[in-house]
Order: sequence, then C-alpha cells, then structure tokens
Amino acid sequence: MKKLVWITMCLAALMGARDDARAVSQAGGIALTFPVGARFNALGEAGTAEATDYTAMWWNPGGFAYAADKGNDYGMHLMYTKLVPGLADDVYLLYLGYGMRIEGWGMLGFNLTFLDQGEQDGRDARGQFTERFDSKQYSLGVTYGVKFSEQLGIGFGLKYFRDELAPNSATADGVAGIGDSWAFDMGAHWRPLDKLKTGLALTNMGPKITFVDEAQADPMPFTLRTGLAYTAWESPVQSVVVLVDWLESLVKDDETRVFGYGLEWGYSGYLFIRGGYKSDPEGDIQAATGGVGVDLSNFTDQNILFDYGNIPQAKGLERVHRISLTFEF
Repeated sequence: MKKLVWITMCLAALMGARDDARAVSQAGGIALTFPVGARFNALGEAGTAEATDYTAMWWNPGGFAYAADKGNDYGMHLMYTKLVPGLADDVYLLYLGYGMRIEGWGMLGFNLTFLDQGEQDGRDARGQFTERFDSKQYSLGVTYGVKFSEQLGIGFGLKYFRDELAPNSATADGVAGIGDSWAFDMGAHWRPLDKLKTGLALTNMGPKITFVDEAQADPMPFTLRTGLAYTAWESPVQSVVVLVDWLESLVKDDETRVFGYGLEWGYSGYLFIRGGYKSDPEGDIQAATGGVGVDLSNFTDQNILFDYGNIPQAKGLERVHRISLTFEF
C-alpha cells in the first residue's frame, strides 16, 4: 500500500514519539510502548517490580494483584502527557486504568490507552494537498491479577489494539491506513524477602498489525521486562526505595535493551522526591529522570495521589512532562 501521507506523518508528528518509543522496540503499536504512571517515569522508567497499583496493568499484571492492599476495593489511574512539545503540541498520550477487588477471586481491571497523533495533511501522487485529517492509536484492555500468597502474585491481560493512520480519502491508492490486532500480557510479582520485590512480565504478545495484507504488517512490540525494588530504609517518618529495571525487545531482528535505575525518598508517607537514570543506547537516550509525588489524602477527604515526572527523549528533542492522578475509593 503506497501512501505518501505516511512520510508526512512520521516526520511531522511521530518523529519524537518514535525516538522515545524506540526504547521499547522497532515494532508497530507505538501507543503501547510509552511507560505508564508519572511515578515510574520519574524513577528511570523502572516499575516492573514496584508497580502494585492500577499502573501495574501496563508494567506487570502480577503486581496488579496487590492493588487493593491499602484497603480500598476500587481505584483508577489517569495519566496525560504531550509527546513532542515544541514540534507538534497536538500529539499527546492518555492512559486510564480502573480496577476493582472481587472478593475471593482477586483484582479485575480495565484500561484504555489513547495516542492522538495530531492533524496531518493528505497529499496526492503529485504532492498536492488533498485534505486535513486526524491520526490516532488506541487499545482497550482487561487485566486479572490474583495473589497466591502475600509473597506471590500472578496476572494476565488481554487487549485490542487499533491504529488509524489515515482515511481512504487521504491516501494515494484510496485504501485506508487502518490496522488492528490483539495482544496478551502475563506477569509475576514475587517478594522473596521482607523488603525485596521482584517482577517478571511478558507484554504485547500477539499477531502482527495488519493494514492491507500480511506483507505490510507490523509486529506488535513484544517485550520482556524484569525488575527489582528494595526498601533500603523505612521508618514512621522516612523511606528510601531503590529500583532497577531491564527491558529487552523480543521482536525479531530487534536487539533493543534498556536499563532503568530509580531512587525514591518518602517523607511521612505524603511527600515523595524521585530521581533516576535511563540508559537506552539504541534510542540515543542516556540521561537522568526526576519528579515528585504528593499524597493529597493528607489534606482532603479523598484518597488522591498526584505524581509528576520529567523524562528525556532522544538528543535534540525537548524533555517531556508526565502528570498522573490516582484515585482510590
């Protein structure tokens, strides 16, 4: 399928997004590759072992089994971020995750990931403008997590993914640039020691994203994640958590490997200062991350957690801001 608009889209709107997503793989399904939760973005994008809330549906379904451990049976997480500030301000990512505890069964969750790739200009075979249109990607998922003990949690997820690049009226051959697929996630969360958490997850296992035929299909961003989280210090006033993550793309011919390191200092359970480092040679990212978190339940009657993360992209691109809100009830 020959579409000149693809070139325009990649250069105008997705250049920075692809550089950032390159940390995960060279596959399709960019929307599935951006780490969820401002907290873990601030921690060097290391959350495979520590994520035990509603972001765990993205990081590690095994950790999702512990989402109700604070005593709240229901909750949700919302994250918003612009992806290429300064280049295309209408390109943004939105994540929404909702979970509930089912007595005697475990945790059941639903999630939406939406990537708005902004407005694009359609061109005909002569390069003449034809129309303006929006491009987007999104996935809808369901996740189940269950604790076999206080030390071991297992989880599974299933998602539907759709990529709407261009309508048929905007392509040179009159064929819509729309593809879809599905994927399966699985993960385990294990606590071998009192202060040590470990995580292992396989995410985005599924058939290729097919637009017209298999010859032009893109592989899903099949990924292996492992991680460690260690509580180095904990008292009624302060806490220190150290995190390490390792990511490897399992897509054929993609040798991407990414390391993330994080350190979180907590004060009285309501203020958190975070820093980290992301090492992604393939994506041309070797830089520090940072952010803060505030538990607003100390100041309101609602269980609300605010998180902010500041993360790097490839050289030459502006750093991006992640903002998250977690609600529990």
